[in-house]
Amino acid sequence: MAYYGLKYPSRTSGWVATLGETPEQRFDPETGKEDFTEQRRIGAYLESWRAGRQWLPQPICLHFEASGRQLVKADRIFHNMVGPIISGNSVNHMRPLLEREGHVLPLDVMNADEKFFLWWVPWVDNSVDIARSEKSPNGKTVKRYAFHKDKVKGLTAFRPHYSGMYNPDAQGQVLVNEEFKQAWLDAGLTGIDFRPA
Repeated sequence: MAYYGLKYPSRTSGWVATLGETPEQRFDPETGKEDFTEQRRIGAYLESWRAGRQWLPQPICLHFEASGRQLVKADRIFHNMVGPIISGNSVNHMRPLLEREGHVLPLDVMNADEKFFLWWVPWVDNSVDIARSEKSPNGKTVKRYAFHKDKVKGLTAFRPHYSGMYNPDAQGQVLVNEEFKQAWLDAGLTGIDFRPA
């Protein structure tokens, strides 16, 4: 039962997305410090949204270059609090698999005509067998997951969870199965390096 994390390709040069209505940084007029109020508000909305509730498309901006270097259009451009931001192209190719366990939620792209979506995937309660998982030397983070097979069997995608996890609603790591990985690659979609979880 193999599951994969959605990592960025090692030499990624794909478009970047930021939460908010303007692509420029905002600064507090009194302190002169960068103002992250809007990003925090949108992030909180994404974390608190649940299936069955009304969805209000949240604003994002696309960034087409960095340090004067042109960035390449990609089908996955952001690893968000509750799932990745994916292109309309990937939704056209993958909608049945994306909607099997998750929800494809439209975003309001403020500075381009491109269509992008949040792929909101729920976490599966106590899906991680923390005792059998491989941990980092400090013992505080998981390097390689072991799963309770009865919890994840047959799932296309899920967010991992274990008892005692810090703020699981804000954890955006989505894991996918072999079927999803193969369908993404067969469709020629970009922006994901599938690494064993």
